[in-house]
Amino acid sequence: MSLPLNRREFLQTSAACAAATMVLAGDQPAKLPSPGSLILNDDGYVFLLTSDDLTKADLKRYLQSYCRPGVDTVAYCVGDMSWPTLYPSKVGVHYKLVSAGDDIRRIRIHKNVDNLESESGGYFGSVISLVRELGKKVLASFRMNDAHFTSLDNPNVSEFWKQQAKRTLGPVYGYYGGCLNYEFEEVRQHIHDRIVEFAAMFPDIDGIELDCMRSPYFFPPDKGKHGAPLFTELVRKLKSALSDQAKRLNRPEYLLTVNVPLTPELAMTSGLDVAAWDSEKLVHAISAGTYNAYMNHPLEQWKKLLTHGTPVLAYVGCSPHDGQYLGLEEYRAAAANAYGAGADGVYLFNYPCLFELAMQRSSDIAEVPMNLIDLRTNGQRDFGRAAQALDEIGKPASLKGKNKHYLFYPTRVQKYRHHDPDQASLDRSAEKGNLTARFRCFEELAAAKSIKLKFKLENTVRSERFSLRLNGQPIAEKQTTLRYASNGRDTRMHTVTLEPYLEYEVVLNPSQLKSGENALEATPTKLRPDLKPKIHLLELELSAVYA
Repeated sequence: MSLPLNRREFLQTSAACAAATMVLAGDQPAKLPSPGSLILNDDGYVFLLTSDDLTKADLKRYLQSYCRPGVDTVAYCVGDMSWPTLYPSKVGVHYKLVSAGDDIRRIRIHKNVDNLESESGGYFGSVISLVRELGKKVLASFRMNDAHFTSLDNPNVSEFWKQQAKRTLGPVYGYYGGCLNYEFEEVRQHIHDRIVEFAAMFPDIDGIELDCMRSPYFFPPDKGKHGAPLFTELVRKLKSALSDQAKRLNRPEYLLTVNVPLTPELAMTSGLDVAAWDSEKLVHAISAGTYNAYMNHPLEQWKKLLTHGTPVLAYVGCSPHDGQYLGLEEYRAAAANAYGAGADGVYLFNYPCLFELAMQRSSDIAEVPMNLIDLRTNGQRDFGRAAQALDEIGKPASLKGKNKHYLFYPTRVQKYRHHDPDQASLDRSAEKGNLTARFRCFEELAAAKSIKLKFKLENTVRSERFSLRLNGQPIAEKQTTLRYASNGRDTRMHTVTLEPYLEYEVVLNPSQLKSGENALEATPTKLRPDLKPKIHLLELELSAVYA
């Protein structure tokens, strides 16, 4: 039997134990909180519009549809500065003070929020508790700017926006001209107060997301870099407020994540100095991409810049500019390319918008369906299979050897940071030239049963021809099938119109593709000399079929 320690021995032993603990802690630094490798964004309104007279039971079925085992975190949008709030607020204006008018959808939204008013925390309180009950983290997502309702005669616009209407970014930003100018202290203070108020009202959230991508504009043209310190100070204040609240509540640290444009250069143009946030460890992760679905993320640029280890997720929208929403094979392809480029995970923007399509199909009047369906007969994809992607794309290994459909060069539109920046065009007046499309694929293709590359050359006539090279090597004619659409494509067939186009389909061998960036060249061998319109390479698709 050991003898009891005297006071000196007790203090010496305690000090030794404390020192040993500090050494162990030093060997293994405390693990920072993480949103995980798959974040799913919900815009907060999809559920409210799915049907009339919804209940908490309907909300649970809706959330269950995507809170699958592979999803780590749900980023649920709770508002922005230009909307009335769907929760009681002293900073914003509650939706009950705004008339729904005679608009059926607005009336539906108001009524469905009313239906959940008696639940603890109302609509958003129900979302937070249910998502956590389903085993997921939940971020309250704030759109840091949003152009949806930004006009004085719009019945949905908030009182704050009306007061600040002269402080918008203006027509130089086109559709986004109604976004508010962050040069003004009142604007930055308002969004700060909105976020801090929400966190205080709903302390059970796991964190806050600053969505700087729904409208990625905060400062006048060419003033982003100058204004970046103002935005960084806002992030710093929000980080401090969340830290203070966590300490007061004796709870774990709140997550703080940010969605940013595709590249560090574009982010800085928007006034987002992500390197500064990284150096101060202000945020727990960023998600980088374009608003439309994108599969060419240059994430290595971010990994090189963020030397203090801020995780980078690939931000993947729910559809390219062509309006064809992503399905299982497309989500797999986007994730595979993201991980190949060094991503720490995948962020799915507006995934639940698939429900907006599903609800355009009539169903039994007695039911409120909360499942995605096969819409191939409507020119879309089989969305009944889309949810399977949620259990695969959070882990790179689970994507190996599975069918994928890569999409590149979906549009000619590039003037906004939202759109795919990649363009491949040929000026007919040039004496020599070709169209070069660069696309990424990190797939291990040796086991694939079929590899096909398909693309369109728009503004062409039937007699025109092109020779093709892939990664500097010629593509044999016997590998190629050539078709022609003499009347192009209009909205009776597709949401995106095209002028007359040649369509090439190429059966590839695995050895013709590189792991990483590939270059497809289309060089004219026969052109009509009397034509002037530029030729565009569009809708490049790469499919890898294993089974």
